Amino acid sequence: MPPAEDSAAPGEPRVTRATLIKVFAAIVIVSFLLRIFYSGHLYQDDGLWFTAAEEILRGKALYREVYFDKPPLLPLVYAGLFKLFGAHILTIRVFAILYSSAISALLYLFGLRLYGKRIGLLAAAMFAVFSTTYTTGHVQGFNTDFLMTLPYTAGAMLLIRSRQGVVRAAISADSSARLAFGGGVCVAVAFQANPKAVFDLIFFGVLLLVAVRWKNHDPSPACRSDSAENPMSAPHRTAAALSESSPRTSGSLLLLMALMGFMIGAAPFLIYIAATRSLSAYWVYVWDWGIRYAAYYPTGRVAWQALGQSAGYFALNNTLLIALLYVAAVTIRRAYKPAGGELSRRAFTSDVTLLIWFAVSYAGMSVGGRFFGHYFFQIMPSLCLIGARGLDGMTSSLLGLDRVRWKVFRGAVVGFLAVGFLFTLVRFHGRTFMLAVDWFGGSKSDVTAKWLHDRLNSEECLAAAAATGVGNDDPVLSRIPTETLRSAGPRTRAPDGPSDYLFVWGYRPEVYYWSGLLPASRFLSTQPLTGISADVHYFSEPRNLLEDSLAGAARAQLIAELEQTKPKYILDELGVFNYRLSIQTYPELREFMGSYRRMGKVGRFIVYRRWDTLRRHILRHQRRKAGGSRE
Repeated sequence: MPPAEDSAAPGEPRVTRATLIKVFAAIVIVSFLLRIFYSGHLYQDDGLWFTAAEEILRGKALYREVYFDKPPLLPLVYAGLFKLFGAHILTIRVFAILYSSAISALLYLFGLRLYGKRIGLLAAAMFAVFSTTYTTGHVQGFNTDFLMTLPYTAGAMLLIRSRQGVVRAAISADSSARLAFGGGVCVAVAFQANPKAVFDLIFFGVLLLVAVRWKNHDPSPACRSDSAENPMSAPHRTAAALSESSPRTSGSLLLLMALMGFMIGAAPFLIYIAATRSLSAYWVYVWDWGIRYAAYYPTGRVAWQALGQSAGYFALNNTLLIALLYVAAVTIRRAYKPAGGELSRRAFTSDVTLLIWFAVSYAGMSVGGRFFGHYFFQIMPSLCLIGARGLDGMTSSLLGLDRVRWKVFRGAVVGFLAVGFLFTLVRFHGRTFMLAVDWFGGSKSDVTAKWLHDRLNSEECLAAAAATGVGNDDPVLSRIPTETLRSAGPRTRAPDGPSDYLFVWGYRPEVYYWSGLLPASRFLSTQPLTGISADVHYFSEPRNLLEDSLAGAARAQLIAELEQTKPKYILDELGVFNYRLSIQTYPELREFMGSYRRMGKVGRFIVYRRWDTLRRHILRHQRRKAGGSRE
């Protein structure tokens, strides 16, 4: 039997089932090759995700017993993966590859619904590549923004499909409502990874307002009641009822269904938090802190950051920018000079829809005024769909230039796009090539050894070695990656006293992972202890976000927990960078630290050891030395 083919639009090449399989196999392979060689390192925030998940598996209640300032989905996903496959870096990196491939598959379906298979496939391929081409530590890790991307995209796709019942009466009111409800559920799941996912619902509201204008000004028969065609047909009666009702009422109903889906989708997570008696801590750590965090920068600073960081992102991912500008220009031209034909109107509607989704997603990404690399995941699905549409449109336009004088122009445009794309690949995946060479060669190159993330991981491993009693000259520390330090730790057995606990003052929870030691306190970050956000606490004069009473209460709680666990070692990372925020700065902590002795520095960590364990160690050493002298 010959392979099935799609019903392509006139002039569009047919995409066979065999082609689909080959393209998606290539997408998975590309995703694997662009990500797998980064599987030996921890990146920004990875330590928080890893440690929170391991604490959940140890029976600790998220928020109440484990400090976490994000919604609960990410640590729960990590905990599930660790439960099934073990707490290894490779577990997360392989899952990230599969997750990226799933997003590509969803974008294919999204593009298929809006335009056709060719654009859907191109969008899927673009995500596989461009999801890896920005700040390496932000796009190669598996963070809240990356986790949000799949349900965020699914929610937008379902909400857009539900809107079609209002614009063209293409589906029944019941189906439209179900799609809106399903879209709301997806947004709720995405919201549990990152609250900025709520901008999908804002996008839906904007889209419904635009849909009213489209319906009121579209003279096509598809927008009129079709009840006359078959008045006794139930589906037609339903569609007719939807079409004959006021657009505002229909749009309000869809928005209500989406909100209902959102509430029902969020309910299991709230039930989990309530069941673990963590609601108050959840409110304080996630929402109270999150609101303060988002309001840190003034509006002018946010605008300046938006301009600078966005310019940098699009300069480094210039293919996406060129395609975005092309689609925006074509859409504006068609708005003033509408083209005839159903296919042209459908393409215009899809273009406007994606541009609105991109604009609203960009607004969501901008909340808080930070434009870290992983924040751009929120706009990446819309950018890939717009990019695929733009590249397809530019290709069609260039192929239509048959005259000889246009051949030079056509070649110049193609060459420009190719050079820009090659620049992006070389800029970001030259590192991938070097890591691959190291992997196949079995040794670390000087280039890799000087890489920021390798240096950070090496430093963290040295600190972990100091906290576990392994000498700094141990052979295991000469290579990265390594999880050997964890092998005999309390993660694999029941804890046995202070030597199994560690406290890190600052924000380097990666040390907990490398060492395999248990956090001596719920506070995996100093944010609630100092009131200073972790993204600015290295600055000389950061602004405090918490009242002294709140931060003081948190420090009292910290001392109570440290008194209970009595960790053998305490590492002060923050004090190296900002002495004003060192652990010895706060009077109550300075009093507690009287039981510890400073042992020196390891990398950019100040190492403190409990005086009673150090004294016992000295006495044992003296007895062994005395015994050897008598012999």
